[in-house]
Amino acid sequence: MNKIANTQTAIGLIEQGDPAADGRAFRRCLGQYPTGVTVVTTRNGDKLAGMAVNSFSAVSLDPPLVLWSIRRESKSAADFLEASHFAVNVLAANQVEASQLFGSSNAERFNLIAWSPGEHGSPLLDGAIAQLECRREMVYQGGDHLIVVGHVERYSRFEGDPLLFAQGQYAVAQNHPSLKVAPASPTEPIAERKEASLLKLLSAASQHMSALFQEHRQALGVTAASARILNRLFESPCEFDELERATYLGQDAIEDALTDLIAQGHVVRNKEALFELTAIGRQTSEALAARAAEFTAEKFRGIADADIATAKRVLFDLQQK
Repeated sequence: MNKIANTQTAIGLIEQGDPAADGRAFRRCLGQYPTGVTVVTTRNGDKLAGMAVNSFSAVSLDPPLVLWSIRRESKSAADFLEASHFAVNVLAANQVEASQLFGSSNAERFNLIAWSPGEHGSPLLDGAIAQLECRREMVYQGGDHLIVVGHVERYSRFEGDPLLFAQGQYAVAQNHPSLKVAPASPTEPIAERKEASLLKLLSAASQHMSALFQEHRQALGVTAASARILNRLFESPCEFDELERATYLGQDAIEDALTDLIAQGHVVRNKEALFELTAIGRQTSEALAARAAEFTAEKFRGIADADIATAKRVLFDLQQK
């Protein structure tokens, strides 16, 4: 029997226990399993409903069935249970803002994004890489959630890379390093190949540098998620929705990080109900920035100043697009 090479990347045990005793820790454990990101929509009479969902899954090819789950206390639950049809929009890698929009309580969400009605009125979002128009088949009880099974009546698939969600934050798909990179299709426009390659390089570089910087965050007692929140709050106090937009974290990850930061005395809610850094929080944020500056200087050693300046200019310009 051939032995499989040990390619384990886990460094060590982070936490373990009874999920019933600590729901937040259990949720973090579940976050180790990456998922795609979808927006499920429906039309219930004259009312539109939609929500960001990462519990979507295929069930069967024959018949064509899919499922997803919704919290019992969700304000949209009644609309999805009353409507006969719904649509699943699989988001593309560049649709983080769409995910955040439908993960918020913004009542104007359908006025802030381009979409078209499906055959039964369910909104189909522009830019999605897949759209599934479904008839609600059955609903199962699932603890604090309801499991909705749909019969797919029509599907559409588009070019593009998927948006992923793992460990409380958004991510993009990349070929595994052990796989040979397949040559680009000769019919694919060169400009598009370069753009896709650049996006993957940016994502890979960001994740690689973040992993290397982890020991510095651990030394200060913060996580990657709480570090992002500290950095944003160092600029000014803000609301939860602004934290979500600025950090590119999911709601659950932000809630968990804020809970920890408040317990540690780093963050408080001020008189305007905004999240704000305490004196200790500012000290930690400043220490984090100092370590980041030293870390960056070390990693950039040997790279020409002109190249660094060009890279900064390109990254800044990309943020303004």
